[in-house]
Amino acid sequence: MFDLIAQTVPVTVGCFSLIALASDPVAPCGTSAKQPAETITDHLRAMANHARAISVLIVRKTGAAGD
Repeated sequence: MFDLIAQTVPVTVGCFSLIALASDPVAPCGTSAKQPAETITDHLRAMANHARAISVLIVRKTGAAGD
């Protein structure tokens, strides 16, 4: 079971990273969006933006950015 999780998580994060690179980083998502996501692309963009925001928060809190 642990092996499955250990293989699935990096692939999922990698997919979100590729989507995040292709998405608009300043586009609103979640409750700040003007309208709910209607297509799969909109949902993936919102998830990628959330993943990006969480990554930035973790980097800032841990000091991994070297700031």
